[in-house]
Amino acid sequence: MRQPVEANQLELGKPLPWDVYDTQNNLLLRKGYVITRESQLQVLAARGIFVDSPFLRGSNTARRIEPSSYDAFRVWDYILDELDALLRNVRVEPDFQRQLLGLARLVQQLAERSPDGALAAMILTDQRRYPIIHSLHTAVLCELVARRLEWQAERRTSLACAAMTMNLAMVELQQLLCSQRRAPSPEQRREIQRHPSLGEEMLRGAGITDETWLAAVRDHHERVGGGGYPFGITAPGEEARLIQTADIFSAKVSPRAARAPVTSAEAARSLFIDSGNEPNVFAAALVKEIGIFPPGTCVALANGETGIVHSRGKLANAPMVISLASSTGLSYGQPLRRDTSNKEFEIRAVVPRDKMRFRIRPEQLWR
Repeated sequence: MRQPVEANQLELGKPLPWDVYDTQNNLLLRKGYVITRESQLQVLAARGIFVDSPFLRGSNTARRIEPSSYDAFRVWDYILDELDALLRNVRVEPDFQRQLLGLARLVQQLAERSPDGALAAMILTDQRRYPIIHSLHTAVLCELVARRLEWQAERRTSLACAAMTMNLAMVELQQLLCSQRRAPSPEQRREIQRHPSLGEEMLRGAGITDETWLAAVRDHHERVGGGGYPFGITAPGEEARLIQTADIFSAKVSPRAARAPVTSAEAARSLFIDSGNEPNVFAAALVKEIGIFPPGTCVALANGETGIVHSRGKLANAPMVISLASSTGLSYGQPLRRDTSNKEFEIRAVVPRDKMRFRIRPEQLWR
């Protein structure tokens, strides 16, 4: 029988005294492994930490952990911090593959336990670490769509790993391009063109042997029928095509120095236009999964109220909204839940977040 322990009972810089497992009995870390970052402890805490109870007999460190509500935004931040460290230190990071697999399973858990919270985090969380955030956005979208398409868990794990590492070879350049107001230089374009194949090479160097993962990273900018890069192949795999779809959607709804983000509806529309004569089944599945107004979208209602989309509804254009202010602009002391399939509460417009005149506390709305 295994016993739960808390993250603060594990010490940074010291070898683990036991093998560590998660709530599904997956081995996370072997005895003797040295945890070097606080974010690693946070990721472990989010997954649940269990050790074999005989090691803890007679110790006061093992005590029952009471279940708490699932904090999607806290888990999001944990994944983001750890992914940042892994991608920036892939060449020297010990046990890179095991750690990435752990993050992929955490993405799957997030999408299963709080899909609306995960979508809201995409819209509402800070965008300053764009290269890392964008990869996490793409991984979450891929996981949600793959679940809708009933892909098996193992396949979804490879998909999430590929999405999180798709831009491994251009993290620094991507950060620069995010704030750059001019078009990419010829040298930057060359780096963009070669980042998928270089990313595959870097992953192989880090010990990755999962060919599904590797092919998805290498081919996520290839196009059906040709015209993509780096090799111009005509039949990229489904994983690569799904990553490409989620990648484009996420990029369009995220702000840049040179342009404002577009709405989710506009981004979805462009996916179908860009597909040309080739039907994009992944774009259709993505729109059905997240809706026209994903959680986290700020909206104005037919009755004059202003609020934020809380959860998806049965119809793509009729989510549940939390109204935060009246038609006169006064904040409600207690937010009101509105079903926008009701004509009185129909969504009339998307409101840019910077135009909202009251503070949004996402960690309280998605618990």
